[in-house]
Amino acid sequence: MHPTTLSLFLPLLLLAACATSPTTPTLDPVNAPLADAAWLAGRWVGTGFGGECEETWAPASGGQMVGHFRLVSGGKPRFYEIMLLDRVEAGLRLRVKHFHANFHGWEEKDGWHSFEPGVVADGALRFPGFVLRPIGDDRAEFVVSVENGGKVSDEALQLRRAPL
Repeated sequence: MHPTTLSLFLPLLLLAACATSPTTPTLDPVNAPLADAAWLAGRWVGTGFGGECEETWAPASGGQMVGHFRLVSGGKPRFYEIMLLDRVEAGLRLRVKHFHANFHGWEEKDGWHSFEPGVVADGALRFPGFVLRPIGDDRAEFVVSVENGGKVSDEALQLRRAPL
C-alpha cells in the first residue's frame, strides 16, 4: 500500500480494530491479578500493520502497568498509543488512548478505548478483540481483530524483546 494511502486509512482501520469484532467470542472475565501481566514489562520491537512496531511497558506500580506503542512506516511515524492496564473488580482491564503522528488524539479529550476484562490462559491476556500472547521469554504475538468494510480479520504483530 502506498505510504500516503496508509497514513490516510490506517487511523480508520485501527479505530475499527478497537471495536469488538462480531466474530470475537464472548469471554468470561476472571479475577486475574495484575501479576499475570508481569511478562509484558520491558521493550518489544517487531512488525505489524505494514511497518515497524515498538511497544514498551513499565513494571506494575500502584496497581497499574503503563505502556506506549508506536508504528513507523516508510521512515515516518504513523500513530502512537498510551496504554493503561489495571485491575477492576471483574478482572484485568486495558485502556488505550490513540494519537496521530502529529500527536492529535483520536478519541475525545477525556475518552479512550477500553478492552474490558477478559481471561488469562496459558500466560496470554485475552480481551474481546485483542490477545497478547507470550512466546517463550523473548518473543510475543499481539493479535487485534480488525473490521474493515464489513470483513473481520486478525492483524498479528510479531514482537521480540529488545534492550531499552
